[in-house]
Amino acid sequence: MKKHIPIFCATDENFATFASLMMKSLLMHTNSFIEFYVMDGGIEEKTKKLIEKDLKNFSNKRIQYIDMSPYNLKRFPNSGRFARFSENAYARYFIPEIAPSLSKAIYMDVDIIVKQDVIELFDQDLKKYPIGATPCDFNIGCSMIGQVKRICPDVDINSIAFNSGILLMDIQKLIQMDFTNKAISLTEIYKDKLVYPDQDILNIIFENNYLPLDYRFDFVHSALPCMKKTKGIKTIKPLMTHYTIKPWKQNVPFQEDFEEILEGSLFYESVFKKWRAKKIRYYLFGIIPVYKKYIPKDIFFNQCFVEKDFMSLNLKGEKWMIISSLFFVFHVLFYNL
Repeated sequence: MKKHIPIFCATDENFATFASLMMKSLLMHTNSFIEFYVMDGGIEEKTKKLIEKDLKNFSNKRIQYIDMSPYNLKRFPNSGRFARFSENAYARYFIPEIAPSLSKAIYMDVDIIVKQDVIELFDQDLKKYPIGATPCDFNIGCSMIGQVKRICPDVDINSIAFNSGILLMDIQKLIQMDFTNKAISLTEIYKDKLVYPDQDILNIIFENNYLPLDYRFDFVHSALPCMKKTKGIKTIKPLMTHYTIKPWKQNVPFQEDFEEILEGSLFYESVFKKWRAKKIRYYLFGIIPVYKKYIPKDIFFNQCFVEKDFMSLNLKGEKWMIISSLFFVFHVLFYNL
């Protein structure tokens, strides 16, 4: 008998396409039966039908759409400086309430492509821990736990922060520790200080109390240059690639893995039509360094310095802004258009 694996993800209409691609990649590489719990933040019925049609060739799955409106996600910060985060990011708080009878489950963001059988992650022994997650201890000059400690001074500075995009969850332990109510309460307390909203809160709750997973279980594709410098990792064979820089907006490392899943999908045309204009506007930021104070820092830091490994230049201030501008101009002129 095939093992049943519960997989939770959260999306709205804007990102339902990419939830479908994530599910497709997972089903292509996994033999177990997958119970998808899609925490629905407003997916249109026509889109749900397209998802079902796109995945119709896979018999090892069932998709349940969980209406998230009763959970009132709109109470959480998702405007102003949080505008780039969807309110659906907070849906993971409610997984123990949605499926209290489960013993174990996986939560996955939708900007992920699965490359190997997910059973390897699901079968990880959580031991005494309520969750398993991949550490963010490869950043150069950026302490994630330091950021979390600035939000909550009580956090142990020696703890190692983790990425919340993929979580292996012991549902019963989470219920016992009243995880959902703790997360809601802390979000309200620290909402004016949060940087990565749900991730900051989870790192406050689970400091020194999670199972560190191997990097390949939640491989942040743009972090490979940092891993080379801090961990000596030259190559990696990811079980899952997590696109913190979105491959439907621009070309990124491991772009071919995303495009492999996109090709043949019913959503192929809509992805490029929908995002092409945004992609062009995105690159235009690179030729306006005079307005750099209005541009989110991660546009240049992550996309140019981490992704393209320009950090080795160790440039600062206006000089690297000019170089990044020139890089984007040439990238647009000779490759992307």
